Amino acid sequence: MIYSGYVPTPEISIKTEGFADLEQALHLLAELHKYDAVARRVMVKAAENAMFPVLYDATNAAPFDEESDGPIHMKYTIRLDGRIPNGNDRKSQYVNPGDAAIAVVSVKKSAVSLANEFGTKKMAPQPFLRPALESNKDRVIENLRVELGALIDVYMAKLPRLRK
Repeated sequence: MIYSGYVPTPEISIKTEGFADLEQALHLLAELHKYDAVARRVMVKAAENAMFPVLYDATNAAPFDEESDGPIHMKYTIRLDGRIPNGNDRKSQYVNPGDAAIAVVSVKKSAVSLANEFGTKKMAPQPFLRPALESNKDRVIENLRVELGALIDVYMAKLPRLRK
């Protein structure tokens, strides 16, 4: 994946050609403005926006019993959350120490959701979260590239006002 963008400002310009350059551009932004603000306004938003195809596919693939008269169906509890990793996130094997932002498609944790995703000794698994991510991994990476490029441009344009 190659990100190629040029963002001019009165004081600085950033040209990136790959993820290493993109990381340098984000570090430069963080030096010019607060790191947590850059993480929230650029990286978290980009990660969350990139994961929408996973949310869509997981929602469509979730097992649904039309005859159930339960109060809320599991399909309606699927959500997408982008955030700066917290202490609990960092305990996960999927979150690395250097991760500045994560996006998670999840379902309300319950016996039903766990049984559907992983199965039980009496019920075969009907996974819907994992396949949604696996089938969209290339799209998510491409979306992330595009979203980061667009959001860096927007953030750089706002930076002179934010620094006052």
